[in-house]
Amino acid sequence: MVECQKCLDPTAFGLFLVATVSLPLAMANLLDMALDGATLFTVGGILILLVAFLAYKSDSNFGFVVFGLVGFAVLFTGLTGGGDAWSNLTFGIMFILAIIWSIFAKTPKNLTLILVTTALIFLVVGIITGWPDVLGDNGTLVLGIVALFNFLFNIFLAYALATEKLPVF
Repeated sequence: MVECQKCLDPTAFGLFLVATVSLPLAMANLLDMALDGATLFTVGGILILLVAFLAYKSDSNFGFVVFGLVGFAVLFTGLTGGGDAWSNLTFGIMFILAIIWSIFAKTPKNLTLILVTTALIFLVVGIITGWPDVLGDNGTLVLGIVALFNFLFNIFLAYALATEKLPVF
């Protein structure tokens, strides 16, 4: 195994990738349009898993775990065409557990907000898939809003890390 001479933190790359899968999800649901996201989510999931591996190589424990979980969830979504209610609810619960871990690890609040919106995406998709009457016609609107906030939080944190001028709170 070759030791890296200069290990770069892959976090900003991972945040941009998560934003890239969040924006089409948000726009499709806000504009009530179809999204054929199989390829987007499959390729995005693979790339996010690559970021998890790079985070591991960079000794970023939190990045490894979070991007590994996100990559798994996004890849699973792409390969299954969205998954069923129980798989989405399971991912949502796992992200809730990651939120708790984030709080214990005292990570920046921005990252915790990203985990909150990610958990909500999977919980809302699980509810829409398994019990569509719960949210009724508002399900796609709620999903679109949550996915849009996920996009915005990911982009903000990526820029904050890249510029070191925006506040990371």
